[in-house]
Amino acid sequence: MRNILKLAALGCLAVSYLATPAIAEPAKVAIGYPPATDFLAVYVAKEKGIFAKHNIDATPTKLPVVTNIPSAVVSGSIQIGMTTVPVLLQAVDGGLDFVLIAGAAHHTKASPFISLIARKDVKIEKPADIVGKKVGVPGINSVIDVMFRKWLINNKVPVDQVKIIEAPLPQLPDLLKGGTLDLVAIVEPMRTRIIASDTGYVAAEYVGEVDPDVLISAWMTTGDWARKNPQVIKDFRAAIDEGLAFIKSNPDEAKEIEKKYLGFNSPRFPTFENKAKSDDLKVFIGIGKELGLYRAALDPTKLVLP
Repeated sequence: MRNILKLAALGCLAVSYLATPAIAEPAKVAIGYPPATDFLAVYVAKEKGIFAKHNIDATPTKLPVVTNIPSAVVSGSIQIGMTTVPVLLQAVDGGLDFVLIAGAAHHTKASPFISLIARKDVKIEKPADIVGKKVGVPGINSVIDVMFRKWLINNKVPVDQVKIIEAPLPQLPDLLKGGTLDLVAIVEPMRTRIIASDTGYVAAEYVGEVDPDVLISAWMTTGDWARKNPQVIKDFRAAIDEGLAFIKSNPDEAKEIEKKYLGFNSPRFPTFENKAKSDDLKVFIGIGKELGLYRAALDPTKLVLP
């Protein structure tokens, strides 16, 4: 009788074990980003174990040139990459299958963090003074570049009479200081560092002049990867939300994490935003058509994952 009871107990344990759902292995996700405070929530989520809590084995991967990120996503060297909306739209127009899965930061006129900075010995009093000058941008067709060209057009400055030069974001301050560039269109914290070092001054708050509130950065992946990994995307968004909550509650510690990843601190945080909407793309579709960037009709509702 005892043997029968033992066998029954073992049988119950076996059934219970089989009925217990297996714990999924953490999803390995390489996340590509350029060195900017926009992406602080990702740094925080990695450092504070928030990604691990949401079953993501995250590897933040620094990619200094924004326009290199789409090819890194396509190649599979990263699964999620930072993008600006113009870069996304141009890639989709070129036949690539990309979607936005989350927002990162907004640029507002009330709190600008992207500016046109002139070298201190270059006199810029009005937009027309930029004709013939060499202007550095951290990516041709990035949002910084596209908004700059739109600003030139709005101010009746011929775009082809300004020498726009692409260079990695971290190199722009040195290229300005050394005289290779006359101006740079640049983001924080490099913006403040240039001004504080007396290398340059703000020539124009051009982004806010073009649009007072615009989605400046976001997270993208391929449509195929998104379709195959809906739970990972859900977990990624949840981790970013938790990272943003941590930043709000612990700004001093968040600044320590920012310095670890960037090597310095931005004077202020941008307007973080974990959501992306199809309306965020419309302004850039209009500007892109004006600049002749896109050949196809782009439907913003198909490019933002719900």
